[in-house]
Parts: sequence; C-alpha cells; structure tokens
Amino acid sequence: MKKLFLFLWIFACGAAYGQSFGGLQIDSECTEFLVKEGRGRAQQGLEMYGRYIFSLEDGGHVNVYDFKNVDPVPVAGFELASSGKDNHANNAEFGIEKKPGASFPLMYISNGKVGSDIEWTCFVESIRKKGMKFTSELAQTITLDITGFAEAGYEPIFGAPSWLIDRERKALWVFSAHQRTTPQATVNAEDNFYIAYRFRIPRLSEGPSVKLTLADLQAQVTFPFETWFTQAGCMQDGKIFYCFGVGKIDPEKRPSRIRVYDTDTGTICAKYNLNEEIPFEMEDLVIRDGWLYVNTNTSPKRGQGKPIIYKLSLPR
Repeated sequence: MKKLFLFLWIFACGAAYGQSFGGLQIDSECTEFLVKEGRGRAQQGLEMYGRYIFSLEDGGHVNVYDFKNVDPVPVAGFELASSGKDNHANNAEFGIEKKPGASFPLMYISNGKVGSDIEWTCFVESIRKKGMKFTSELAQTITLDITGFAEAGYEPIFGAPSWLIDRERKALWVFSAHQRTTPQATVNAEDNFYIAYRFRIPRLSEGPSVKLTLADLQAQVTFPFETWFTQAGCMQDGKIFYCFGVGKIDPEKRPSRIRVYDTDTGTICAKYNLNEEIPFEMEDLVIRDGWLYVNTNTSPKRGQGKPIIYKLSLPR
C-alpha cells in the first residue's frame, strides 16, 4: 500500500498545473469524524499523537479528545505555556525531538496573528502527561528574521509565518505569501504568490531562543496564487497540505479549499474544492494513517452549531 501511495503522488505531481484532486482519486470520501463538545473559544490548530487529539483554541487553550473512542467530550484540557491574548494558536505541529521527561514530541505552535509583537515567533512546547493531567512548558522559541532576503534575491513574505514540520525529511518550513491573502489586500490573484522557506529543525541544544536568518535559509520555493484566505496546514514528505477559506460565510471570495504544494517541483499537485462538503471555516490539517483530518471552526452567532473534525480520503 505504501508503494502504491507514493506512486500515485509521483504521478500527481508530474501532472499539468491545474489538475484537480478529484481527477486523481478513485474513491473520494468526506465524512464527519468528531463533533466536538467542550468548546471555549474559536477553534484553531489541530494535532494527533497515539490515542489523543489536541484541539487548540484561540489564546492557547487545548482540549484533548480520545481518538480511539471518538468521544465528543474532552478527556482533558490544559493551557499552552505560550497562552495569551495574542497567541492565536493557528497551527500545531509535532516534531521529531522529545525533551527528556516529556510524554510527546515537541509541539511547534504558529501564532498567525498579523501585526502582533509575536507574529514572527514559533513557540516550541513540551507536553507531559501524568495520569489524565496534561501540562506544557516552553522548551524553545524560534524567531524568523527576513532582513536581507530581498537583497540576496529571495522573495520576502508579508508576515504571519506558518511553521510546518516535515518529519519524513527532517526539515522546518515556513509558509506564507508575498501579500496578505485577504480579498482586500490581494485584489488580483496575479499580484500575489505563495512562498515557502526551508530551514533545519533547531535542536533544543541550540538554546532556549533561536533566531533563523538569511544564513540559515536552505531553500525557497514559490507557488501560484489562486485561492484566498490562508488558514493552516501540515506536511508529508516534501508536500505542503494547506487549507483556505471560511466556507459558506463567503462562498464567492473565500470558499473552503485545500491545496497540496510540491516543494520539489514548485507546483500545485492536488486540489480539493470543498464548499459543499465542508461549509464551515477550515482551520488546520493533520495526516494520519492515510487520511486527512480537517479541523473547523463554527460560529454560534451564525447558528452553525458545534465545531467538527472531518475525515477526508487521500489518493490511494
């Protein structure tokens, strides 16, 4: 199955730009996986490890759900060490290294709040579980400084870096765009493009605070811009899975979409157009066991009900 999966991805990413996801997938399936109770604030980042689902909320609270039992009620909850009003907790990524005494690999938290003092900072958290009590401590901060990028011939991002871990290739990627991706800031698609920077994954031995600069940049890849309103995503073996839009709140300008970007070729190698299947604002993505899980946020003021994690099939 693994060899077949990789073959399909090689075929997909060699296809012409614009090839849709549906054209590559024999059995496209999108179902509700978990309708979540325990909501506090707006739903944001999502990660999974073992039997636990980590669902982040704006400000840094984490609700923990049981993946095996798919219980809608959280089995636990805790605050990130980086919790605060400016931490949007937009994206969550488990890395490779584990701090001694921790129960999980390091978790990398993207802020995602444009204009914040911590906009360019990634919080690296170490989570410990004792019984059913979860706690987190700040193990490291990583800050991006793009001074000199343009002068050296690289494309500068506007801000709001999304920090993505490619565990298969042991790389840290930053994904953003040349201009902010709202319809107000990017009126015409041809004026914008997406940008991905590749760095090493800093080790904890490098100290509690790491600044990544031009000297640390390993590669840059740019991608065509053809969908608005970036949210968050994940990586698998050199490919960036990223979600966009707010669903039926704004179906014309900001529909629910997922794009898959190949960092080897600089192309879009798969597209999901999901406004009918996922009518809510998509927030973050997780790949697990050959499936793509989609975290969404719903608005009680709009009568949208409880937030849902969807389960979406991958090419196989």
